[in-house]
Amino acid sequence: MISPGVSRNPESHDFPSFSRLAGIALLLIVLFAVASLLNARSWSAGGVTIFWPSNGLLLGVLLCSSRRQWPVWLILAALIDFSANILLGDRALMAGWLTSCNMLEVLLAALPLYPIIAPRPDLTQRRQLISLLLYGMFLAPAVASLLASPAVEHSFYFSGLMLHRFQIWFTADALGITIVTPLYLAFTQSRPFQSRRWNEIISLFALLLLVTILVFWQVRFPLFFLVLPFLLLLGLRLGLAGSALGLLLVAVVGGLFTTMNRGPAALISGGTLSGRILLLQCFLAVSMLVLYIPEVVIAERKRLQQNLQASEARFRLLAEASRDVIVLTDLEGHRDYVSPSVTEVLGWMPEDVIGGSYHQLVHPDDVASLSRLLKDCEEGKPARALPYRCRNSQGEYHWVETNPRLYRDPATGSPAGFVNIVRDISDRRAAEEELNKAFRMVESLATVDGLTGLANRRRFDETLEREWSRAQREQSTLSLLMIDVDHFKRYNDAYGHLAGDDCLRRIAQSIALFAGRSADLAARYGGEEFAIILPGTAASGSLEVAQRILADVEQCRIPHSNNAAWDVVTISIGSATFSPIDGDSCSQLVRIADEALYRAKHAGRNRVEAEDSLSVRRLTGDSGGESVDS
Repeated sequence: MISPGVSRNPESHDFPSFSRLAGIALLLIVLFAVASLLNARSWSAGGVTIFWPSNGLLLGVLLCSSRRQWPVWLILAALIDFSANILLGDRALMAGWLTSCNMLEVLLAALPLYPIIAPRPDLTQRRQLISLLLYGMFLAPAVASLLASPAVEHSFYFSGLMLHRFQIWFTADALGITIVTPLYLAFTQSRPFQSRRWNEIISLFALLLLVTILVFWQVRFPLFFLVLPFLLLLGLRLGLAGSALGLLLVAVVGGLFTTMNRGPAALISGGTLSGRILLLQCFLAVSMLVLYIPEVVIAERKRLQQNLQASEARFRLLAEASRDVIVLTDLEGHRDYVSPSVTEVLGWMPEDVIGGSYHQLVHPDDVASLSRLLKDCEEGKPARALPYRCRNSQGEYHWVETNPRLYRDPATGSPAGFVNIVRDISDRRAAEEELNKAFRMVESLATVDGLTGLANRRRFDETLEREWSRAQREQSTLSLLMIDVDHFKRYNDAYGHLAGDDCLRRIAQSIALFAGRSADLAARYGGEEFAIILPGTAASGSLEVAQRILADVEQCRIPHSNNAAWDVVTISIGSATFSPIDGDSCSQLVRIADEALYRAKHAGRNRVEAEDSLSVRRLTGDSGGESVDS
């Protein structure tokens, strides 16, 4: 029903334009003349003022002007008001006092209304209309009436006659402000009837005029109520401006006929003209409230609908422009809305997945973690981003990430569902995999011997420390094999360093072959020395592994002419087994294994020596008293 006015800042010049001054002055003069003609018959018959529109016009002018212009408008209106009072027969002093009361009334209404209405005049806003009714219809006219009544009665003592004068001034000015001010604001701040055709506008006002004349001309039936439906129709079609203009028309026509002792008010038997006019004023006031209040309610509903539409449009714009998939689900995970970006990310059309549950698309291994995340979110626990695999339209699983938020029912405040922002992280995941792969490679390079591919000394030391602590904790055994290549320096001298490297690689393969358990660790200890950590292995098991390595290396038949007893590359092994207790150190195990290796070399090489000096020979003859070197 309402077309809110277009916002326009009040004029900010210090002095209004001459054309506007002339126009407002002419309009004030016309209103004074019309009001005087309308009220003249009532005044002459001892009646009251029906309504006084000029103060309503001046209030509207002040609300549409900068405060710097107010003195100009007040002086202009005061001159016209004073002149009109003189023409109506008041003495200069009385005319000046009444003019001062009128200007004070307008100023008292304008001061509190200006910050509320002036920035964006629109009386269909609840706050603006209530403020106009409070200050313009009640407060300002009441103060002016209190000041004017004693002067008119030439007495400052409260009496019934003074109360009558108060009512005359108050009702006339209150109606004038509540009818004319909205009309002025509507016509100066917007084009109120621009959405309607002129033939419709003319027809509506002609119909209202005809009904008003019929109601207020006849004197047989109390047909006040018949005018109201046509006023409502006018407001429905033309908005607040139409309602105010319709009220003005009814006030003029009804007031004219009422002073002629016609219309529904004339049916009051024994009533005075003042009583009949008061009845008309009450009808106008009630009609004004009946028209303005629904206008505000309907306008608020329309604005709310527009805001909802704008909010929905913004949401859809954000959702449809985002490359992330926005999903709204209920508390059970059934999808109520899916943004179009799901097609780009997963290949699904939104309508294909709406209504379904996340169980249908999420990888089975990830369902539990996603369910747990949603449950935590529902319980108010801090939310976190969760990567998981989601099936695309080709049946392949795609890495995505969600960060759900709980949303609540606006009416009840209870949890209603989840807002999920689903982001494609497949590229990021691939980059992370590459990074992890590179990290593992770097980590491997830091813990693997570059020549043999076995663990290096750093990894050996870390593993030995860890396994030693575990053996202490679990009260288990830990075995260590220390291995050395026999006469390796002579091998390098005879065959060269490249052949020496090949020899070490081949021996490393044999060692790794027999350190096959996941807990075992074969390492290059340094130079031509190797070591094997055997967690949870008894002395007999350690000796068995050592013997197999010893045999395998010999069977490789790597030529070594400077290893006189065998003419092939051989190794010596020292074995040590410990059940560590508190206070022991893993260095003890290394020392004992190293001592066993030393004994193996002194005993002739190509053999295993354990910490109990048990010797297992793998040769067909004894090497005798050969000196010990590398």
